[in-house]
Amino acid sequence: MTALLFYLDSLKDILSNLSVNITCIAVNLKFGVILFRRRNILDVNTWVDRLDTRASSAQEQECLRSAVQIAHKMFYLTCVMFTGAVILGEFGALLSHGKAIMFPAWYPFDWEHSSWKYLIVHVHQTIVSVLFVLQNVSNDTFPAIYMLVLTSHVKTLNIRIRRLGLDAAESWQDTSAELIQCIKDQQMLVAYFQTVRKITSTAIFLQFFVTGMEACITAVCVFCVEGDLFEIMFLAEYFLCVILEILLDCYFGEQLAGESERMTDAIYSCNWTDKDKTFKKNLIIFMQSTQENMTIVAGEIFLVNLTTFVSVLKQSYSLFAVLMSMT
Repeated sequence: MTALLFYLDSLKDILSNLSVNITCIAVNLKFGVILFRRRNILDVNTWVDRLDTRASSAQEQECLRSAVQIAHKMFYLTCVMFTGAVILGEFGALLSHGKAIMFPAWYPFDWEHSSWKYLIVHVHQTIVSVLFVLQNVSNDTFPAIYMLVLTSHVKTLNIRIRRLGLDAAESWQDTSAELIQCIKDQQMLVAYFQTVRKITSTAIFLQFFVTGMEACITAVCVFCVEGDLFEIMFLAEYFLCVILEILLDCYFGEQLAGESERMTDAIYSCNWTDKDKTFKKNLIIFMQSTQENMTIVAGEIFLVNLTTFVSVLKQSYSLFAVLMSMT
């Protein structure tokens, strides 16, 4: 498919082939990053199990259950959108005038003049596209899901911190012990965050670059290339999928930063005024350790938040405007 890029004449075929090549390269690079960081991913699972056992109240457990439900819905939504794009692309190819295929590619036989060979090509591209979708969805959703889980555990820790000293029947020794345990939980969350940042930073950086290119190419295809209804629907669906890939990361990255920022307020909101000097000293040290927010940085350059999401779209539009002026 890559070699065919240099032999295409149609603008539509060139853009389609270029889009697929960019996506394939990015997906494999992201998969390589995940494979390289697999040991760190297993460490995260251990920390999550420990933190889950700390959620004792109904409010904390409901927070974790809600996060799990959101993660499931996020994964299913992404699967449905990408699968829908494949279906629309296949219908567009089958219903087009003449024999067309979803993605321009080279095959070692003449499929344009043989019905059964044409069918083989369609079956092959459909199967490859479905497998590609599964791999791409896994690559694209795992950073957002890890950030969502981390955010939910930061939120449950904030709940426990605010509850310190509110139980009148609890002894001061028990309250101090709970504070120490909250400090240990926060240290575990920081280690969890450092690992998540390490395993997601490169993948998200690659996705920012790919989304900027893909959104631009897809928009050029929509405005410059004549196509039937299914083809326009496919391009529109694919454009939404490309945008969704970074929207999830940026949204949950901002949620994580916001929730970690609220930890300092949670510490100040606990019932500390009538506690002893040792408790207050530990509380001050705890508060100082939470001054730095948990912010994911893509490629150690771009903050993963909604502001960066808008910036990527602006850069993509700028490139789109340049290409449109050249066509």
